[in-house]
Amino acid sequence: MEMDKLLGYLNPEYPGLGNIVKEEGKKAENELAAFFRSYLDSTRDKYFSIPYEKPENVYKLPGESDEEACERIIKGTLVSVGVPSDFGSVDKVDWHSNPTYNGYKEWTWQFSRHNDVKLLAHQYLLSGKKEYAEAAASLMSSWIATCPPPAPDVSGGETDCWRTIECGIRMGANWPYIIYVFYKDFSDELLCGILLSLYQHGWRLRHNYMSANWRLMEMNGLMHISVLFPFFRDSEEWKAFAIKMMQEESEKQIYPDGFQYELTTGYHEVAINNYQRFLSVMQAFGLEMPSSLIDVIKRGAEVNIKLMLPSGRLPDINDGTDHFVKELLMPKTRLISDDSIDWVISDGKKGRKPSYDSIALEYSGFFVFRTGWGKDDVYALFDSAPFGRGHQHEDKLSFMIADGERILVADSGCYAYDDSDMRKYTISSYGHNVMLIDGMGQNRRRDYVWHDEDIKEKSDLEWEISEDLEWARGGYSGPYGDDCEEPASWKRSIYFVKKSALSSRPYFIIHDAVEGSTEHEYTMLYHVDAARKSISSDSAVFDGIAFSFDGEGELSSVRGAMHPVQGMIATGKEQGMYKSVDALEYRKTDSSCSFLTVISLDGSTFSVRLDGDSIVLSRDGKEERVGIRK
Repeated sequence: MEMDKLLGYLNPEYPGLGNIVKEEGKKAENELAAFFRSYLDSTRDKYFSIPYEKPENVYKLPGESDEEACERIIKGTLVSVGVPSDFGSVDKVDWHSNPTYNGYKEWTWQFSRHNDVKLLAHQYLLSGKKEYAEAAASLMSSWIATCPPPAPDVSGGETDCWRTIECGIRMGANWPYIIYVFYKDFSDELLCGILLSLYQHGWRLRHNYMSANWRLMEMNGLMHISVLFPFFRDSEEWKAFAIKMMQEESEKQIYPDGFQYELTTGYHEVAINNYQRFLSVMQAFGLEMPSSLIDVIKRGAEVNIKLMLPSGRLPDINDGTDHFVKELLMPKTRLISDDSIDWVISDGKKGRKPSYDSIALEYSGFFVFRTGWGKDDVYALFDSAPFGRGHQHEDKLSFMIADGERILVADSGCYAYDDSDMRKYTISSYGHNVMLIDGMGQNRRRDYVWHDEDIKEKSDLEWEISEDLEWARGGYSGPYGDDCEEPASWKRSIYFVKKSALSSRPYFIIHDAVEGSTEHEYTMLYHVDAARKSISSDSAVFDGIAFSFDGEGELSSVRGAMHPVQGMIATGKEQGMYKSVDALEYRKTDSSCSFLTVISLDGSTFSVRLDGDSIVLSRDGKEERVGIRK
């Protein structure tokens, strides 16, 4: 233990520390540990007024209870990103190891977030089982001993155990809970080691911070250190800096419509949750909360409600998530109040449902079609969004459709962040319901640069909402393929026919207009998560959904292919979590052309054609016209 260094990091003016900082060796260690325990005793109730938050990521085995996971942990088998590693005992854990078959880096990185130690702490509060405290002490001691902080000039994105994202998560989510649960069980030496590490975390977060969602986690971690442990010499400066940064980032990262600029449902909630954590610790310790940051949480919660599927989950878009929205909203009610939030949380028993059904997010570029807010309603999400700031997929103009709780036209989902073909597929155009040109997908990523002023720009989304018909349109004329060619411009219009003489159920018309200067092969992709019943030259019928095409192209289907990957969607973020679906491929070869696709939910098909400024649908001798929006 570097006691001299630790004592120098403390504020000698803080009550109770004036004499301790003058001591040396074991006496200093014992007195400082006693001071720390007394401080934690006095603030324990404040800290535990913050509701418990389950650890993140996959730190348990499938079907494993919390108690079963703790029994496994104390025997030395720990899990990161869903992959177990048996170290034999908690005394032999190698924090730099990687047991994955392909060297998946997230295993080692996320291992040092200490989700397993937080789980031990939570179960210890419930059971009082001393073995959990002993295992936690061993794990914390070994991590501190074998994972020293890097040199001051090492960037926040480097190292196995001290990337600043992990520093922020440890400080802003896991370590405070671990400390407040186990401080009476930890030795003087370990408590002082933790204190030294807390300061080292604070210094790294203050000086080596990164950008985007990382910065929010970093500043949340820094805020927790400064508020929970105000006796460090830099605590006040750290607190002021963290507040300033979070306010600045709210202007840089949050679109005027409330969506975080990475435009993924997963990292949107990461961002909003870190603002929530940030304010929750301020609230618990009696600090004034900036109203601008409370507004970030309110607007972010509204986005989750606007995007919510009939199942109550979020749509998994970009590197997204399908969390239940009500579970994300519940802890936010300690900071904000809203009738719509109450309605979602209570399953409609309290509050009021949103005043809208379908809605546009005009800055972030998403349009939500819906017939209502029930679990049996029809829903679609259209993506005319700009390229996100991070965790993006090449999916401009993609869409998904749900009939009640079933997602029928699916997105590729979020797969493990490895280098596999499946990962490459899920972030590419091939895994989305978009257009390929000459077999190439969109490639905005290669030359992408974000500018801070982009956050104030509206998307190209156009829309119209009425009682019987809704419409949304966007365009893409950007690069395709490895060479970033721009062979054609593409406009996609989606018409949602809610009331029709041809069908008892709502249906969708997809009108794609493509303009190129030379001949190309254009392929429209549709990923269908339903059992296929039949396919012909101009239609495909599945359980619960049918596709009718204009008959001028070539229709085929791919399911569960791996070389190359097609007809797959991710079912989770862990390696190996994916399943087969049908990927319909509808092709035309021309320089410029249009595609008409009707998607019905009553299981039957249409004939569809263009006639001047109208789309004409016919079925069973009846005809219906939908005017093309200019």
